[in-house]
Amino acid sequence: MKKNCLALIICLLTSNLIKTSNIRDNKLRVDYYSTVEFVETPLSYIKGSIPLEKEIALNRNHYRFSYNSKNELVSIAFYNGSTPKSPNHTANLFTLAHRMEFSYDDETEKVIFFNTRGERITVLGNCSEFVYTKNQLGFRESLHFLDSFENRVENSWNIFEYTWEYLNDGGVIENRFNEEKKQVSIRPGFEFYRLKLYFNNAGHISLMQNIDKEGNLVENNSGASQDNITTNSNGNFLQWQVLNNQYQLEKGNGPDVAIGLQEFNEFGYEIGLEHLDENNKPIYSAYGICRSKTKFDKYGNIYERTFYNEANEPSVHKEAGYHKLIIEWDEPGNDRNLLTYYDIDNNPVIHKTRGYHAVKYEYNGNNLIKISYLDTSYALVNRRDNGISYFSYQYDNEGKQTDILRFDKDGKKL
Repeated sequence: MKKNCLALIICLLTSNLIKTSNIRDNKLRVDYYSTVEFVETPLSYIKGSIPLEKEIALNRNHYRFSYNSKNELVSIAFYNGSTPKSPNHTANLFTLAHRMEFSYDDETEKVIFFNTRGERITVLGNCSEFVYTKNQLGFRESLHFLDSFENRVENSWNIFEYTWEYLNDGGVIENRFNEEKKQVSIRPGFEFYRLKLYFNNAGHISLMQNIDKEGNLVENNSGASQDNITTNSNGNFLQWQVLNNQYQLEKGNGPDVAIGLQEFNEFGYEIGLEHLDENNKPIYSAYGICRSKTKFDKYGNIYERTFYNEANEPSVHKEAGYHKLIIEWDEPGNDRNLLTYYDIDNNPVIHKTRGYHAVKYEYNGNNLIKISYLDTSYALVNRRDNGISYFSYQYDNEGKQTDILRFDKDGKKL
C-alpha cells in the first residue's frame, strides 16, 4: 500500500513538472546576450544579439539562451545579474515573458511562458502556448495559440492563425486570419495584410510587401505598400523606408514618416532615433517625435530620454509636451523608483495628455505594491486620461498577485 501511495505521489509530482517545464536535459549550454535581434514576424526565430562574457552578463541586464545536448534552443530568459526580470526595452515583438521554453517533435514546435516567480502565464492576451507546425522540410508552416485549457484562441491582435508559404524566389507569403477565417493586419495600427517577406543573408527581415492574392502590391490608406528594412550583422534595426507601389518613398504607416533611422551603442541599445520625410528632411512623426536620444545606466536600464527638433535643437515631445524623461532605479538596478518629466530648462513639467509630473513606485520586498501619479509638488493628482491617481497591488500570503485596485486622489475606489 505504501509503495502504491509513493508511486502515486511521484506520478503526480512528475505530472506537475511536465505542466510547468519542458526542460529535461541537465547538460545545458548557456549563451549570454545583451539584447535580441529585431523581428517583424513570428516566422523568424528569436536570436541573441551582442554576445556577452558570463562575468559581464552577471553584472547587468542580459538574456540567457539555453541549449540541450542536441543543440536545440530550450529556453530564453531575461535577468539583471542574477535577478529574474521581465524583458525591458531590449525585447523584440515576440520576447514576451521572463522565460520562454521551447519543445520540439517531428511535426511541431511549442513555446510556453513563465513569469519571474516561475509560474506559467499567458501572453498577447489569453495565449498560454504557441504551437508551430512544420512542413516536410522542417520549416515553420503555421502558428496557432492555445489558452490555459488548450483551446485554440485569438491573440490580442485578433490573430487566430498565421500561415507561411515558401516561394522559389526566396520570398515567403504570410497570411494572418481571425477565428472567422477573415484576413487581419500584421498588428493593430499596421495595416499590412497579405505579406510577401524577404530576408537578408543573415536571416533578418529586409523587405515586407503588402500584396493581393495575385501578388500585386497594394497601398494601404496611408499610401504605403512596402517596408524596406536595414539591419546590421547583429540584427539591430538601423533603418526603415516606407515605399509606395512605385518603390518611391512615402510617408505612411503608424509613424507617418518616410524614413526612420536608429543608432545603437556597443550593447545593442537604441541611443538615437530620427524621422525623415520623402525628401530626406527631418520631420515629426505622428507620435510627436522628430529626434530622440536615450541614455542607459551601468545595468542597461534607461535613465534619460530627450527630444530634439528638425535643427537638432532641444525641443519637446509634440504630443506629451516634455523635453526630458528621467527614470530613477533602486541600487541593484532591478526596480524603478521614480519617473519624472522636465522642460528644456530642466524645470518640472506636467505630461500634457496624462496630467502628471511624476510616477512613484513602492515595493514590499520583491512585490510592487503601489504606483502613484504626482504633480510638480509631488502631491497626488488624478490622471487626465483615465482619472486614476494610484494603483494598489494586492497579494496573497504566498506573495502571488491577486488584484489591482484603482483610486482617485481622494482615495475613492474607481
